[in-house]
Parts: sequence; C-alpha cells; structure tokens
Amino acid sequence: MTIEPPTCLLYLLTVGRDKELVLRVHGTELSIEQLTAWMTEETVHALTVSRFGDERTSTLLLNFRHVVGARLAPYSETRTGSF
Repeated sequence: MTIEPPTCLLYLLTVGRDKELVLRVHGTELSIEQLTAWMTEETVHALTVSRFGDERTSTLLLNFRHVVGARLAPYSETRTGSF
C-alpha cells in the first residue's frame, strides 16, 4: 500500500528538548497562522503523520501547549535540518 506524498514538513521544538521533531504531515495544508493560533491557545490537535522511510501513516495527538517553536517547509525526500 502506498500513501500520498506528505503535504509539508512540520518542525517542532518542544519544552525540555534540545532538538526538534520533524513530522511529515499528510492530508492537511498547515499554515503559520494555524500554528500560531494553536500555540497561543495551547490546544491539542490530531495530525496524520508518517516517519521517513515508512509507508504507513498514523494519527498523532499533539499538545501545542508544549511547543515553543515551529516552522513549516515544503516536503522533500532529502530535506533535513534543525533549528
């Protein structure tokens, strides 16, 4: 079973972590405005994500109360990086 390509990469820096979490987001177009609102409102959101090299998606419940930094990037098979 193949999955649709991710819509974007979401880089999250969370409380207590030195490195960001990189998520491949599927099925939704995220915006900086959405992320800003979620962080400001400290809300929990479900995102469909996959890991690099994995052909399956899963639902991740993410508590934006613990997110101190976030950025979006276009999806690319070779993209890596950190804050």
